[in-house]
Amino acid sequence: MTDTEVEQHYTEGCDMGISLNGLNSGLADTYSSLLSGAGSGSSGGFDGSSLLTDYAAIKNGSYGKMMKSYYSKMKAEESEEEEKTSSSKSKKIKDASSASAASSLYRSASKLGTLNYDDHSEENVEEITDAVSAFIKDYNSLMKSGSKSDNATVKKQTDALYDTYYSNYKLFAKIGITMNSDKTLSLDKDTFKKGFTDDSGRAGTVKTLFGGIGSFADKAADRASRIYRAAGDGESVTSSKAKYAGTTGSTSSGSSTSKTNSSSSNKDISKTAEDPASAASASTLYKSVEKLGAMDISNDNKDKVYDAFSAFVKDYNALIKNTNNSKNSNVIKQADYLKSLVSGNKSAFSRMGVTVNSDKTLSIDETKFKEADMGNVKNLFSGVYSFGEKMTDRINSIYRYASQGESLLNKTYTSQGGYSSVNAGSTLDTTL
Repeated sequence: MTDTEVEQHYTEGCDMGISLNGLNSGLADTYSSLLSGAGSGSSGGFDGSSLLTDYAAIKNGSYGKMMKSYYSKMKAEESEEEEKTSSSKSKKIKDASSASAASSLYRSASKLGTLNYDDHSEENVEEITDAVSAFIKDYNSLMKSGSKSDNATVKKQTDALYDTYYSNYKLFAKIGITMNSDKTLSLDKDTFKKGFTDDSGRAGTVKTLFGGIGSFADKAADRASRIYRAAGDGESVTSSKAKYAGTTGSTSSGSSTSKTNSSSSNKDISKTAEDPASAASASTLYKSVEKLGAMDISNDNKDKVYDAFSAFVKDYNALIKNTNNSKNSNVIKQADYLKSLVSGNKSAFSRMGVTVNSDKTLSIDETKFKEADMGNVKNLFSGVYSFGEKMTDRINSIYRYASQGESLLNKTYTSQGGYSSVNAGSTLDTTL
């Protein structure tokens, strides 16, 4: 209907004295949400002033402007909602290529933590070089697949892994490892090996970057583990089966939580209390778990497996006893999670002659252990997503809190135990 027709219709209606409720209702319904002034009068009859306001808005163009603004806002809201939905879906996308690469990197990074960096013999240096070379190959493979992944979490964790390297690029350059334009790494083996034979101090740099808890290799293994979970399971990693991931999850029972809260209420307990005994036992246990994960576990190798497992039991019990006496509430909390993790695998331990005692320590029966199928041990300690991997998450957290207290928040690790690349380079440079 044109402006002229509307005006003529309105005039004729008034002259004839007929009710214009129909016309008023139609226009009011159309424009009321935009103009907030249209509609019937309080008595339900025709409100002429409202209709004239509507008409004037149409005629002077303000209605058109409001319509454009309204639909522009609607479009923006729809776009935002679509983006949120798309982002949510992208976290659930499985990525077999990145999962496979992450699994390989986890194994090669974990192996680096078991090497002896103080032995500079030609044979041992060759072993270290080969292990670092394998690690870089796996790192590059993950960087290529993860950085292009359609899974938002995988891509984010891959970027975090790169940031961890980049914050220490000067140290890597010292030992012959450089970054390429596509974020992959290259190893100059000659430069790397020479670091073990001269007095440049590069051998110490290699140990700092690749050896033990808190090293770059250790954090790369942690990132690889997270990428593997996200790439292989999508959003299902938030389910109960993966709540142990990092230190943000919880495997504790109600009783352990209440115990932690009770302990924290003690005036002698604090988050900042250093605990060298727990830190030392955590470091020792970490090595025991890593050794089991890296060794050949088979029925043909039962004596060596038993020796390694016995050492693990001894080191685990020592950590539990030390953390029971800790004054650091974070250490106590992480130890409670570790105990719950062990208790949750009580049946698996029982099948190999290992008993979870009432105080959550372990006991091992040599005869029953050696009679058991070593496949049970292998399933617990080998590979990504294994019990052994879950243990290292918790052991790492205990070590960090016990050795640094809250000061770790300003250094290498976040309050959740994750890696912070902000000051990592300067911290390592200062150490060296």
